Amino acid sequence: MAVGLLPLDSAIFVKALLLISPLMLMPLWFGMSDWQHKLEYAAAIAMAGSFQLVSGCGAALLALPWLVARLFVVKDVAMECRMMGVPAAATACEYAAAVFPAIGAAWIVAHRANWTPWGFDPLIVLLTAAHFHHAGFTLPLMAGLNAKASPGFWTRFSCGAILLGVPLVAVGITCMHFGVLKFVEPFGVAILVLGALSVAVSQVWRGLERQRSILTRIGFLISGASLFAAMVLALGFGLRYVVPNFALTMPQMWAIHGTLNAFGFGLCGILAWRGAVTRSERP
Repeated sequence: MAVGLLPLDSAIFVKALLLISPLMLMPLWFGMSDWQHKLEYAAAIAMAGSFQLVSGCGAALLALPWLVARLFVVKDVAMECRMMGVPAAATACEYAAAVFPAIGAAWIVAHRANWTPWGFDPLIVLLTAAHFHHAGFTLPLMAGLNAKASPGFWTRFSCGAILLGVPLVAVGITCMHFGVLKFVEPFGVAILVLGALSVAVSQVWRGLERQRSILTRIGFLISGASLFAAMVLALGFGLRYVVPNFALTMPQMWAIHGTLNAFGFGLCGILAWRGAVTRSERP
């Protein structure tokens, strides 16, 4: 079924998965210990409320505080980069985890305003917002954490591949939409999948470390296995024009791939890392 033929109501599950990140994953990781995080959470709640309204100016205004909150985070990251200079790969990934959701927030505002940038289907606008709130948050975050915990070639490679792959996938989808540079999407997906598979192996490796509690180890194992499965599906979908027999349909992708990323990899991974590092060690 073509994406454009999907009714907008079919995106309800996508909306729910998208909201998992600002309403659950980010607060779980960053906490609610200071006023800035409390304001961010209030903005996230307002943004979630915007999905209860019909798309238009009112819904966009409710989503706007979340975009403003994420832009303030981008400003903080930019100031830190200016003071500290060029960051190491692990730190760059942690910065990306703070910056990428701002791009997703802009796409949320566009979706709630019923804007269709460059003629994209509303569902694609929503999926882009979800991409930058999940692949753009948990994936670089955990790549950076693994690179700091186990410095080496492969963890640095996963950081570089994810920093390149997350935006490349979005650019590739745009190129495919306009019918130009069609190789960019499969190339971007391949780069992102390679980086993510490295993170999946690192997460599983953490789960095999006996000095950790059993619950933390289980969280790492589920997180790594979920990411591995999700990336195999993503690779098949990204190569759908080359090897169509291995690709899921779009509804299957956002249902299965999205659930694995949000709950299996994201939620279990963040809970595991909360058990593995102290509050002061969280970026």
